[in-house]
Amino acid sequence: MSLGRAWAFLGVSLALGCGARSDLWTEDGSVGADDSGGTGGSATGGFGAIDGSGGDLETGGFVGVGGFFTGGSSTGGNSTGGQPPLRTSCELTGDDPRVAGIRPDEIAWLDAADFVAGDVATYHWSVQMEDCDAVVSNTEILLQGERTRIVTFQPSRPAIYHLTLDVVGKGGDTASCKLNVPVEGIGMRVELCWDTSTSTDLDLYLHNPNHQARWFSLGSSDVISGLNGATCNTSNCAAALRGLPRINWGYADSPLGACNTAAFDGFLSIGRCPNPRAADDNNQSIANGTAERMQLDNPHDGQTFRVMAQNFDNGPAQPHVFVYCGGERAGAFQAPAQPPNFMEPLPQTGFGVMWRATDVTTHVDSNGDVTCTAVPVVNGVTIDDTRY
Repeated sequence: MSLGRAWAFLGVSLALGCGARSDLWTEDGSVGADDSGGTGGSATGGFGAIDGSGGDLETGGFVGVGGFFTGGSSTGGNSTGGQPPLRTSCELTGDDPRVAGIRPDEIAWLDAADFVAGDVATYHWSVQMEDCDAVVSNTEILLQGERTRIVTFQPSRPAIYHLTLDVVGKGGDTASCKLNVPVEGIGMRVELCWDTSTSTDLDLYLHNPNHQARWFSLGSSDVISGLNGATCNTSNCAAALRGLPRINWGYADSPLGACNTAAFDGFLSIGRCPNPRAADDNNQSIANGTAERMQLDNPHDGQTFRVMAQNFDNGPAQPHVFVYCGGERAGAFQAPAQPPNFMEPLPQTGFGVMWRATDVTTHVDSNGDVTCTAVPVVNGVTIDDTRY
């Protein structure tokens, strides 16, 4: 939401120890932005140590994980020139050490030698763009070094990522791995994204699970005057507050390090990592072309949270809502068919189009692990109706 678009841009920066974004190859072969720069630094990914003395990533400083090549073969038949055929080990099960410990917004490295054995001549890594990564123009996922043995991988959401590794052996044979790479998640994450995120201002709301109060205060005439503590929103739940006190629903703060991520690093400057919390408002002033995100690390068992998307400036959009709990996608909700283009018929009045996309119920086991059940809200779309 705008709240007067004079607010300074609070851009989120990606602190990448290995360098800035470079060619991002997707399954369809398209190439993303190519921004050079950045050297040095380090990150933890659990994939072996990098030799600090430098050298070619393909030849030095890495040790593959042994014991995985129990079968499999190259897809191109027998090799030529006396080279042994390539062998693959692509299946990932449980807490596989080859991909263990990957977290959203953190840098990890994947080593092709952990998945393909033999004399490899060329490598090609690619990632399937899914969920909000496939919707917004300014994605926060990074895949760097796609033509080398070691690929740098920085995911943006806590769920399974689908990567492909294609290799060609020195004997001319080929092999391919389809890798379902898990990304760890804590608590509950909700994301809203839409196709016109560089021009239309939608807003994400998460309702307090302890009551069913109106989304906006009774008697208010518009969104800005009606904002209240019944919801976590980008005015009272983000790092930079805009005219409202920070909400307090009784959840303890997380350690400050939990906010050391691209989406939530604005909280580092205020010295706390509250729950719940919102990423920056994508209103084309504070942020542009990104997903809106909300995170709650420590929900209680059996709580139900209603998720709503509101069209602040009544521009055309096709919104999508995704819910993640405990590192798995719990729900995906596509744009409602009505009203067309998610727009209120002109002239716009009051609160506009509101889409109550889903009710998310959290389940917390004895170990504190969180899973969720996310179901669509029946008749969840209204115009100028602020009821729960």
